[in-house]
Amino acid sequence: MRNDEILKLMEDFWKDEVIATELYDFLSKKVSGDKSKLFKEISEMERRHAIIWNEVCEKAFSVKFKLGIRLRIKKFFMKLLAAIMPLTFMVYYLESDERSAVLNYSKLLKEFKDDPQLYSIIEGVIKDEIDHEARLIDMVLEEVSYINKAKDAIYGMTDSLVEILALVIGLAGVMKNPILIGLAGLISSIGGTFSMTSGAYLSTKSQNDIYEGKIKEIDVKEAIDIDSLKNDLKNALIEKGTESSAAEGIIRIIGNDSKVLKNLVRSLSIEETLSNPKDVAVTTGIYYILGAMPAVIPFFAAYALSMGSLTAVIISVMSAAIVSFFSGIFIAVLSGISIKKKAFENVLIIMGAAVATYFIGTAARVFLGIEI
Repeated sequence: MRNDEILKLMEDFWKDEVIATELYDFLSKKVSGDKSKLFKEISEMERRHAIIWNEVCEKAFSVKFKLGIRLRIKKFFMKLLAAIMPLTFMVYYLESDERSAVLNYSKLLKEFKDDPQLYSIIEGVIKDEIDHEARLIDMVLEEVSYINKAKDAIYGMTDSLVEILALVIGLAGVMKNPILIGLAGLISSIGGTFSMTSGAYLSTKSQNDIYEGKIKEIDVKEAIDIDSLKNDLKNALIEKGTESSAAEGIIRIIGNDSKVLKNLVRSLSIEETLSNPKDVAVTTGIYYILGAMPAVIPFFAAYALSMGSLTAVIISVMSAAIVSFFSGIFIAVLSGISIKKKAFENVLIIMGAAVATYFIGTAARVFLGIEI
C-alpha cells in the first residue's frame, strides 16, 4: 500500500477505537455484574488502542489525529442507537465489529514487517482484539435463539412491506375505490403468509442440517487435529481478504488456544445458524402479515373517512417508509453493515417500488382503458 493509503487506514482504525471506547463505556453503565466489568474492560482497551494508533502515526508519518465535528456527531448517534437498541443486538453488532477489526488490523502486519517495534505494537493490538472478540462471541452464543428470531421477524416484515405496498400502489393507479384496494392487499398478505411460513420452515430445516454438519466437523478437528483447525482459520481469513502472511501472523498470535480457534472459524466461515423450524415459521408468518399493515390500513381508513385513493397512497407510502427506515437500522445492526446506508437503502427501495408500480397502474388505465 502507498503511504497515504496506510495513513487513511490508520485514521479509520483510530476513529473506530474512539467510537468503541464511548460505546462500551456507555453499555457498561446499562448492565451489571460480569457484563458490566467486561464492557468496561473493553472500553479501556479501545481507549489504549486509540492512543496507540495516534502514536504509531506520529512515529511513522509525523501525523496526529484530532476529534472533528463529524466524529463527534457519529459518537452521539451511536450512543443514541445503543440507548434504544436491545443489549443483545448491540453486543451482536459490536462482536461483528471486533471481528472486522481483527481482519483489518492484520493488513498492517505486512506493511510493517521490517519495523520490529511497530510490528510488535500492531501484533499486540490484534491479540487484544482476538481475546475480546472471543469473549463477545460467547456472550452472543447465549442469546443466539433470540437474535435469530429477531432476524426472522424483521426480514419477514420487510419482505411483506415491499411486496404488499407495490401491489396496493399499483392497484391504486386503476382503482378509485380504496376499500377494494385495501381488501386486495389484505387477501394477498394472507396468501403470502402461508407461502412464507411453509418456505421458512423448509429452508430452516435444510440450514440446520448444514449447520450441524459443519459444527461437528469443527468439534472433531478441535479434539484431534488442531493444525487442521488452524488451516481452516487461515483459509477463512484469506477468503475475507487477509493476506496469507498476515493470516499466518494472526494464527501465530493465537497459538494452540483451541477455544479461540474454534470460535473464530465458526464466526468467519459458517453463515448458517441453528434455529427451530416451527418457531421460524410462526415468527416469519406473524411478522409477514404485520408488515403488510402499514401499506394496507391507510386504504381502509381512507374509505371510512371518505378520502380518495390518492390520499391513501401518500399515507401508505409514508408509513411504509418510516417502518422501512427503522427496520433497516435493525437489519444493519444484525448484519454488521453500515447502518446509515441500509436504512436509507430500504427507504429508497420502498419509494422506488411505489413510484414504479403506481405509474404502471396509471399507464394501464390511460393507455389500455382499464379502470375499476
